[in-house]
Amino acid sequence: MPNIDADPRLAELFRTMRWRVRPERLVLAGIDPREQPVVLRLVAGLTGRLWQLTVEPEVVTLIVEESDWRSISPAFPRARIERPYRLISFEADLPPDLVGFMALVSTALAEAGVPILALCGFTRDHFLVREADLARAEAAIAALQEGFGKA
Repeated sequence: MPNIDADPRLAELFRTMRWRVRPERLVLAGIDPREQPVVLRLVAGLTGRLWQLTVEPEVVTLIVEESDWRSISPAFPRARIERPYRLISFEADLPPDLVGFMALVSTALAEAGVPILALCGFTRDHFLVREADLARAEAAIAALQEGFGKA
């Protein structure tokens, strides 16, 4: 059984939680921070239902659906690109004071040899995984959940 010492709510959460692989194929783009004004202008026109923008002094990171990337990629010929990715979403409203959820899932994925990028929304967590690693990721999460006695 996975360690739940961090927060006793984890056991019930994992027993009842649903998760899914989103159907969208995603692109991870690293863009020069000097191009931030162009990025900000172009994200306003994205049509995909899923995207994330992270602005740091060293790089602007954009995660977008492949169709959106095709439409805006000509503006960023020097962007560093990784693809295809898929998003595993946990469909539970996680309390902001919950301790250990991300650690348990990321440990299970690491033990399965699956590299991840963790994404957090206001109440939900997600893991971005390479499409080539998706089957192993799904198996690892299912096994983790079974360890808690999924209802």
